Amino acid sequence: MKQLLILSGALSLMLACNKSKIENIDLPPASPGSTIEINGLISTEPGASAGNMVFIDFSNDLQTPLVRAGWDLAFYCGNQNRVMINNATSAMAVVVDKTDLDAVSPADVSGQTFEVDITDPNPATFLKVDDLAGDLSKTVIPEITATASKVVVIGRGTGGGTPQRALVKAQFSLAANGDYQMKWSKLDENNYQTATIAKDDAYNFKYVSFDSGLLTTAEPTKFNWDIVWGSSIYETLNGSVMSAYIFSDMVAVNYLSGVTTLEKIYDDEAAATQAFNTYSLAEAQAETFDTYRWAIGANWRQTAAPGVTNAGVNKKRFYIIKDPQGNYYKLKFLSFTIEDGGTRGRPELKYELLK
Repeated sequence: MKQLLILSGALSLMLACNKSKIENIDLPPASPGSTIEINGLISTEPGASAGNMVFIDFSNDLQTPLVRAGWDLAFYCGNQNRVMINNATSAMAVVVDKTDLDAVSPADVSGQTFEVDITDPNPATFLKVDDLAGDLSKTVIPEITATASKVVVIGRGTGGGTPQRALVKAQFSLAANGDYQMKWSKLDENNYQTATIAKDDAYNFKYVSFDSGLLTTAEPTKFNWDIVWGSSIYETLNGSVMSAYIFSDMVAVNYLSGVTTLEKIYDDEAAATQAFNTYSLAEAQAETFDTYRWAIGANWRQTAAPGVTNAGVNKKRFYIIKDPQGNYYKLKFLSFTIEDGGTRGRPELKYELLK
């Protein structure tokens, strides 16, 4: 039976508790598995421009949509003082060699581009985005300290059909108690807003929007999701040059919380189906798992293009996911687009607990 459970609002705060910190409580058993349709669409937008990114927790049969364009910065809650920009809208940033916000204007980034252009495979594009693998020591915004940072100019991104918005200038520092502090305005204005962001060990990140400030709900607590589906900036080979590209339907794993992945590839659909049906816990425990953030990425599907005859889910492969609690799930995608009976923006997947 298909199940579609969506976690949002205040319910998210009540249910998404940190599994690692629950003591003397009998946790419910991990879900045996389910078949779900990912809630990627906000309304009637095209499926390739689905407005949501969606976090999925296999052990609790929960999915949490987050509007991709509804946030701009993610503040790390761990032992580094790092801020990530929004890869889901292909945001970009440039650090200006000035510490006076008032002194920074559009002239300081004259000639800079803040858009992904697949026709111009310029390696310099990668200098304006966070490390694709998610290495927190390589964020485009330097590590935040008690000293006010150099001013950062941020293009909020137009990836995945996101409307173009004004460039923003921002400055960051740490308060004496370790809280993040930021101040920002539109690049051509000096009408500033401020926010204080306290770290919370239950989360990997706390999120801020330039429109509405600190978000009360966004990414679930750090041990309560396994994969996230949505659009993302990534890389692709363009001739002989690796170029930045905006991918729809990308799947990342919760690598910061220890989720690992294994991709199983077969010669044909029949072999993959047989292997999925019989794959056992003992087999999983003998495997070597991948810690890479994009170990699934876009490998699970094939989009329609000239010369492509097999658009839809790649049915020659499936995945094994090991979650932070040590549960193993086998995962396969069932439908993706009209070519395989699905709906773009609402792909269907199936996962089963190995036991």
